[in-house]
Amino acid sequence: MMTGPSDKELGETPARFLSHWIASGFGCILNRLLPLVLEWPAPALNEAFPRWWELIGSAGLISLFTVIFNANLPVTARELMKSASMGFAICATLKIFGVLG
Repeated sequence: MMTGPSDKELGETPARFLSHWIASGFGCILNRLLPLVLEWPAPALNEAFPRWWELIGSAGLISLFTVIFNANLPVTARELMKSASMGFAICATLKIFGVLG
């Protein structure tokens, strides 16, 4: 009887794709929100908070790039942290180059 690939084998399944996509999206959202949390006690007067739909939409699109590389990894805490950190890093890179506000 054939079953799907185990965690030890490489193989892309929708559950793995979704798990790594969510983890990567979390990393991207964390990158966008941490500076705002750090300034929360004394926010700047001209601080522009991202709209919720812009935040979720950009994180979802950026996460697609991460999932291309990580969808074949098993769904373990270590691999999900790699996806979250890759989403964080890609978002930071886009902020450095001025693609994201």
